[in-house]
Amino acid sequence: ELYYDRGQEYGCGRSDCRPGCECDRFVEYWNLVFTGYNMDEHGRLSPLPAQNIDTGMGLERIAAILQGVDSVFLTDVFKPLIELGEELAGKRLGEDRQIDVALRVLADHSRALSFLVADGVVPSNEGRGYVLRRVIRRAARFSRSAGMEPPVLGRFAERTIEIMGSAYPELVERRESILRVARSEEERFNRTLDQGLALVEEAIAEAEEKGSRVLPGKVAFVLHDTYGFPVEVTKEIALERGLTVDLDEFNQAMEEQRRRARGAQKGGDNLKDIIVRFARETAHATEFKGYERDELYTVVENVEVIGDNRLVLALRESPFYAEMGGQTADIGVIECESGKVVVEDVQQQGEVQVIVARLVEGQIEAGTRVRASISTSHRHDVAANHTATHLLHYALRTRLGSDVTQAGSSVKADKLRFDFAYHEPLGPELLTQIEDLVNRRIVEDHPVRAYITSLEHARGLGAIALFGEKYGEFVRVVEIDDFSRELCGGTHVARTSELGIFKIISESSVGANVRRIEAITGRAAVAYYREAEALLRQAAVSLGVKEGEVPAAVRRLQEKITGLEEELRKFISQAAKETVENLIRGAIKHDGVSVVAEVVETRDMEHLLSLADQVRDRLSPAVVALGSDVQGKAALVVSVSPGVNGVHAGEIVKSSARCLGGGGGGTAQLGRGGGGDPSKLREALEMVKAAVFAALEH
Repeated sequence: ELYYDRGQEYGCGRSDCRPGCECDRFVEYWNLVFTGYNMDEHGRLSPLPAQNIDTGMGLERIAAILQGVDSVFLTDVFKPLIELGEELAGKRLGEDRQIDVALRVLADHSRALSFLVADGVVPSNEGRGYVLRRVIRRAARFSRSAGMEPPVLGRFAERTIEIMGSAYPELVERRESILRVARSEEERFNRTLDQGLALVEEAIAEAEEKGSRVLPGKVAFVLHDTYGFPVEVTKEIALERGLTVDLDEFNQAMEEQRRRARGAQKGGDNLKDIIVRFARETAHATEFKGYERDELYTVVENVEVIGDNRLVLALRESPFYAEMGGQTADIGVIECESGKVVVEDVQQQGEVQVIVARLVEGQIEAGTRVRASISTSHRHDVAANHTATHLLHYALRTRLGSDVTQAGSSVKADKLRFDFAYHEPLGPELLTQIEDLVNRRIVEDHPVRAYITSLEHARGLGAIALFGEKYGEFVRVVEIDDFSRELCGGTHVARTSELGIFKIISESSVGANVRRIEAITGRAAVAYYREAEALLRQAAVSLGVKEGEVPAAVRRLQEKITGLEEELRKFISQAAKETVENLIRGAIKHDGVSVVAEVVETRDMEHLLSLADQVRDRLSPAVVALGSDVQGKAALVVSVSPGVNGVHAGEIVKSSARCLGGGGGGTAQLGRGGGGDPSKLREALEMVKAAVFAALEH
């Protein structure tokens, strides 16, 4: 450990003050680890064949020492961010401890979020995306505690780019993405922040009333699950008020949620456990030959029956591509003289390929020589869709900008799915441009080739790598002519023309700043167009026009329907007026109150209520009871004018609707109900009338 002595004026004054003391005199700025031994699982040490020195220097601490400042936050890489925070908060660093913490958090987190987004990370609820989301939300919360008016994170990100963009050009290149993510994610969190903070305050007040210094874990879980509060943020809020969070209860709630999610996976975990154990028990690694061979003779290294005529097995060499990198596994057949299995799935576990298969003939044992062959038609469909994802990625970056980054993919035989970081829907025009560009590259018949090279050389060629993926010294590059290069281990066609045709079938959002495109190629695309053609033909026949005239015929039909609907509305309105007038003429006066009790024809309950209200308002003071047969069900409504005392509409409906085989209720002024026997409506209305008269006489 290397320390810098800042001088006695920074020390504690004790005679034994030395490096390691808790005062500010000695600053550790460098740490050297002399790595010389390996420790095995039993704690035994053995010398390393190549000993080394692991050196870790604190860049900001060195800067603070060289620039003669008391804190890393006063160095030239942090101070402009602190000054922006002082401007927005209206307070200076050192005036208030709570403000100081907020300013430092904002300075640190704005740098973190800028570099994460520049590296291709987008906010999500898992993995590195969740780290970014936590950083942004924690910063947003501290900006509020410092009294800053949101949004502010975009300004901090902008300042970060100004400070560090010359040394890290990726910040400048991805400036728009960084600012967009900072602003949109802060805005999303701010929508629920006030509600969440109110819930925290309520829970803290309740805990303090009980004399407890612990915030319930179930509250932290609701904040996390409903309002998007990372538990770390909740812990900080509680700590500021002198409370702790019941993390055991929080973790229990999280585990219960995970258990419910696992329960919805239909037993998938059990097979996964079997695959992991089986791979561990298999002694020899599997050599994958699937890039060069569709079929080969090999030996079964290990096999285990797992029930329902299914088994797992491992081959010495395999032509089957295991599911990985978003690409589905190959299917096919493994057979020998004693038996035959159909391959349903292939999973890679370390160096062992575990094949999940269904036994269709005889049996297969370990040590047996077998013929393993893939389904070439399935492989071709998958390969075509995988090459299509590379073409789509290229087209997206060409049309939307090079800061578009892949956020996930799924490549299957019937379709492909491609997730990418982008801030808004693409719209029909952009989707058409992207689709056209992909199809142009398909028709141009470009060669597709794969080769192994060093990671350094691949990066020098501009090959796109997935952020977060771990690559070895040598990597596989898939290259489409001179316009697309990606690090990829999947299977691909030899030329783009083998895709046939590319069709986007949907574009949607799957999260903040992440869009998803689903598309099809080859046979699936042809089938799509055939189905669309058949639907168009059927529509033309139904409309009695030629296929090219269908849109115009539909427009004419829509105009005709609109006209008919307007005529129908007028007719219904006139009919309703006549119904209201007839009901008014049939009203009975009782103790100065008009009473109406009739069966009418209506479309639905809303229509029935409207009639009752119109009659009531015209006759006021009045009690109006109407019944109707609505699609084979009895509907009953009682409406009472304000000021008519003694009559409770809800109670009258409740008692009268029993004879309809149902029930009802409501308020004193409006009751509604019904039942399954509309033939008893007149009987029910007589009961209503009798109840109204009795109530008015009292």
